[in-house]
Amino acid sequence: MKVLTVDFSGLGDINLETVIAATALIGTVIVWLVDRYFLRRKRLVYRVQVDAPIGVFPSSHMVDVEVRYQGAVVPDPSIVLLRVDNAGGMDIEPHHMHEKVSFAFPDRKIVGLEVTEAKPEALGEMLQRQLDSENFIETSKLILPRTAINRGDSFKFLLVLSGRGDGVTHSGYLAGGSAGGGVYHEPRPRGPGRRTLMFGALSLVLVGALVALFVVDVLQPPDNCSSGQLRIVGSTAVEPTIRELRSAYSTECTNADITIAANGSRSGTRLLNETGAKDAAAAEKLIAMSDGRAEESSDLQGMPVAVVVFAVVVNRSTDVASLSSAQLRDIYAGRVTSWKQLGGRDLPIRMVSRVGPDSGSRRTFRDKVLAGDQELGITSDDCRTKDDPVAKHHRCEVGTTEELLARVNDIEGAIGYAELGGSRKFPAITALAVDGVVPEAAKVADSSYKFWEVEYAYTYKTPGADSLQEAFLTYLTSAPAKPVLERDGLVPCPDLPSSFCG
Repeated sequence: MKVLTVDFSGLGDINLETVIAATALIGTVIVWLVDRYFLRRKRLVYRVQVDAPIGVFPSSHMVDVEVRYQGAVVPDPSIVLLRVDNAGGMDIEPHHMHEKVSFAFPDRKIVGLEVTEAKPEALGEMLQRQLDSENFIETSKLILPRTAINRGDSFKFLLVLSGRGDGVTHSGYLAGGSAGGGVYHEPRPRGPGRRTLMFGALSLVLVGALVALFVVDVLQPPDNCSSGQLRIVGSTAVEPTIRELRSAYSTECTNADITIAANGSRSGTRLLNETGAKDAAAAEKLIAMSDGRAEESSDLQGMPVAVVVFAVVVNRSTDVASLSSAQLRDIYAGRVTSWKQLGGRDLPIRMVSRVGPDSGSRRTFRDKVLAGDQELGITSDDCRTKDDPVAKHHRCEVGTTEELLARVNDIEGAIGYAELGGSRKFPAITALAVDGVVPEAAKVADSSYKFWEVEYAYTYKTPGADSLQEAFLTYLTSAPAKPVLERDGLVPCPDLPSSFCG
């Protein structure tokens, strides 16, 4: 444990006002950090960037101004530009909008509406399609369609209104999250507000200096360090998480040389088993990560690390947020080939799958979602166009989870399966609810969500005492590793009933 000693002997007398100011600043930052990162609130923030009548100023009897929208004259016209951001610490899913989130324009009537400057663009296109196809406008009220709005997403509504009212109000709320969530109005800063922002920035600088003096390093190092070489193979689904844990371990344990070569769960455990049978010493430098139990010899020793929450993912262009298991089986059996058949857009369904039986995520998807059914044959090499014009279904295969997510993110009408944490990094992807249950850790714990698997770390026989292999295995289930696992959407086994990881 690191201990920091601060000598105040040279600072002279510290007056009470200074102590109070410093305490207040630190307390403010702590409250903000807790609210932003620990309470994990859902926050939908809107800002009225423009709210002004349309006309000629100063008024003149020599000029008549007429505003038309789609050929009709708009009486007493005005324009509103409304920006909406997901400014919270969590993604907002369609089911989180328990009460309709809406924006009202008192004493004015909505004449026209466009979605502009959306990030990502796919979100704006989807919102515009929903607003055009369904009744989300009620005279003077705009109802926000229930759709997935990920962390950092934003968009603007540009409205033309008629009437002599002014101002914008909101209603509705967001459910879920450890501290709930809400919709908040953020006034547009002007004049003194900018000075407030500058003062806030200066305050943060001062707080940073205070933190440098008073805060002990909270990133706990590993309890034990070992030197040597280690190669981690296997699951591509958890590869990003293992890379992050490797970096954290190697930062403190500088004599540890750890490399990662993810090649699929079955490929990894097979390599470990074959290496151990030929060269036991070489096998002591290998760990194989596997989505689910290995099917090789009894010489492989598996340690459960966490539960991986998988998700069925689609490109947002589909306009679909939920499917039943029966509908998914129809898709992967080729009985349903267009999203229009499922209530979405008139787009072909493009299945993006993992290559072959060595993929743990593919095996889990087959067992947990398709009820043991096999996937159809390949009809596309690039996932965009069918190479076989006669084939009714559209399906391709890729080598890694990252590549699958990238294809689903980029291709209209695409569908695939991957671990939930990785899917959140792609802005044009929606993680589907299956049978009405959204993919999240809490739904795994209460047994309502079925698409998950235990992640095992395998070695060939028992690791040697004080070896790097043993030390890194211990680190995977340690307290410092837990927040990394949780942030990437994994549920540490110690946090679940023993029946899950037994």
